[in-house]
Amino acid sequence: MSDLANYGLTLTANAVHGKQFEKKMRGYNPDEVDDFLDEVIKDYARMQDLINKFEADLAAIHIELLKNPESYDQFMIKRRIEDLEMKVFGEKRELLRPRV
Repeated sequence: MSDLANYGLTLTANAVHGKQFEKKMRGYNPDEVDDFLDEVIKDYARMQDLINKFEADLAAIHIELLKNPESYDQFMIKRRIEDLEMKVFGEKRELLRPRV
């Protein structure tokens, strides 16, 4: 599926988990740092899961659209109309009719 590097991200949940820091006097409380990094790891892993899900959903939508060229054309026309409406009416129009 997705590689975070494709999105300009260089860290992975495993990289954050495995990062070791040098201990010095009067530094941060290691337990607090570890707890916070655990939260970061969970969020980062969840983000990766969401990216993978969204990419799979998008691929499925493209496959469906390509099965029927007419529906693809209708979809693209609708998107162009929505883009024009956004330019003419601005953000207020977006609130009235969300983009599909």
